[in-house]
Amino acid sequence: MQCNQPQYFGKVIDFHVHVYPDNVAQRAIDNVYTANNLIPAYDGTTSGLINMMDNDGVRLAVIAPIATKASQVESINDWAISHTDKHIISFGGIHPDCDDLDDQVEKIISAGLPGIKIHSNWQDTYVDDPKMLPIYEAAQGRLIVTLHAGDEATYFEVQRAMPDRILHILQLFPKLTVNAAHLGGFQMWDMAEEYLIGKNVYFDVSACFGHGISNEQALRIIRNHGAEHILFGTDSPLDRPSVIFGHLMELGLTDNEMELILWKNAERLLGLDK
Repeated sequence: MQCNQPQYFGKVIDFHVHVYPDNVAQRAIDNVYTANNLIPAYDGTTSGLINMMDNDGVRLAVIAPIATKASQVESINDWAISHTDKHIISFGGIHPDCDDLDDQVEKIISAGLPGIKIHSNWQDTYVDDPKMLPIYEAAQGRLIVTLHAGDEATYFEVQRAMPDRILHILQLFPKLTVNAAHLGGFQMWDMAEEYLIGKNVYFDVSACFGHGISNEQALRIIRNHGAEHILFGTDSPLDRPSVIFGHLMELGLTDNEMELILWKNAERLLGLDK
């Protein structure tokens, strides 16, 4: 199923993808996807991503790199800076245990990367832990922050990015631009509706359809939160764009709502609408 409607094809911005350096891509796919009985949408490489984008009508993809260790941050950011081009915009990586946190944030900003990705479960730190606050303070008004939100497709005994904790961040940093991925909380959508609907936060639609959310709840969240705060995303290699697009088409959204979600909101956030 391709995003082949003339008004959409070739305009879509995927705000949430993952890519790995070529020399570790297969290992990452094996460790994250194959080991958890997940079928990857592509091979995890940059060339594989671009090929999928071309086939599915995606104009631009936003990479969300995850630093699982503080020691990975510098190399992740060097790679992210070198892999930003007309097809791909990469966010930077950050970790709460960085000794040079301020320097890394300045490096990300000076290189023109528009945001950072935080994945609290993989970083073993609650999303609103006090040691996370300097990151948000440094990013406020300067960087987009994409947060993993909710549960996991892989097993974690403790969940560290629940919607009520994300609300705490929004209250502490009202000028922070936040994307709470997975419609505000993977497999915690009832909590997302309770705590995050109507707040100053974006949601992306990655890892929702086919992962437990009903069309009725997805449409309710989008409409109650407002389509102007919803972003298209796949969490690829977890899912591919054409599949997520097909699910969105089933919801009965208006053309205006679809355009906002598929590219216009992302253009505004990334400063591409000027």
